[in-house]
Amino acid sequence: MRRLTLHIGSHKTGTTTLQETFLLNKTLLASRGVGYAHRADTCQLHGYLSVIDPASLLTQGFGVRDLDRFADDLAATQGQEVFGSSENFSFFFQQAPIDALAKALRSRFDAVQILAYIRRQDRHALSHYQEGARPGRAPEAQLWGHGLAALPPPQPHHALYLNYHHRLAMWERAFDGGTVTVRVYDRKLLKNGDIAEDVLDVLGISAQGIVPVPDKNPALGLQQTKVGHLAGEILDNEPLTRALLRALPQDEGKMLPSADEARAFLAPYRASNRLLNERLGLTPFPDLFPDDFDDYPETAQDGWSDATATSALRAVIGTLGKRKTVMEDLTPDDLRKAALVLRNTDPSAALRLVRAAHLLRPNGAQINQMKCALEAQLRNPDAL
Repeated sequence: MRRLTLHIGSHKTGTTTLQETFLLNKTLLASRGVGYAHRADTCQLHGYLSVIDPASLLTQGFGVRDLDRFADDLAATQGQEVFGSSENFSFFFQQAPIDALAKALRSRFDAVQILAYIRRQDRHALSHYQEGARPGRAPEAQLWGHGLAALPPPQPHHALYLNYHHRLAMWERAFDGGTVTVRVYDRKLLKNGDIAEDVLDVLGISAQGIVPVPDKNPALGLQQTKVGHLAGEILDNEPLTRALLRALPQDEGKMLPSADEARAFLAPYRASNRLLNERLGLTPFPDLFPDDFDDYPETAQDGWSDATATSALRAVIGTLGKRKTVMEDLTPDDLRKAALVLRNTDPSAALRLVRAAHLLRPNGAQINQMKCALEAQLRNPDAL
């Protein structure tokens, strides 16, 4: 009997560490009958998933881009036990894509198990909101917004993600309740405090000899988080945002709300957490999660001080100054000629170059013509 275990997140529950651990130990896992499914160029399954409608993430969420290919690739993975992981399954906000996924997977496997880890909502939002300060995190930015406090201002659409009772019930309906395993992400509750060992425990596979990897995606510091959010709100320039974050202190303490702010953020989800726990019997805690706020300060630690503001401004101005020095010798014609060279092999890079040229020479006829042609090509590559 072949069984698939599909790990669906949530985000900020050690997922990258888990995925890199499974990839690093792929040969050892295969010797124990576990095939690890992932895209050839990554350690997970993200590339199979995408936003259904970029303008409607907060209603439609994600889906599988090519369902048959996805299911076939999973089925082609060697092993009686197949394991695959993507926390972006937690962005599935509608029943229909989950039902379609269940139908496709059941036609190729004898059994399918869904595995989800959940984190108390205040702690999840604190970490996931911060992730939206990094470049290339458009779904996080849409879900949580950009702001300068440690926690995002509560919004009704946050329940799409944070109402675990509702979100996981969709997976239970599609895959049958008994095939959905939910675990609480808390190092005190994980097997030996480790996410990879906990997942192997769920699979019934020995963790002996598994080579660990260091924790991934460390928290951003206060200056990085604030500047990243400001850059995400103001700029549409991922390379510049990355440069800014690199220039800011990385060993600074992270932003934290006060204990009272964390309690207030959690309050709307206590009832749904209780319902989920009553349904699945996950923990001995009435409201599902330990009611412990001791890791928060009495007063929020998310404000600028004179010292942090000055440090951040120095880093930002210094970064912009370096970029200006590098760019000032380049002319619009230099950028246009470079775009011509890349046009056929890397049209996305060519478009970035020609857009830079257009900013420097907005009335240039040749530059504008090339910009329009490349934009059309990337919108519809088969038309050219």
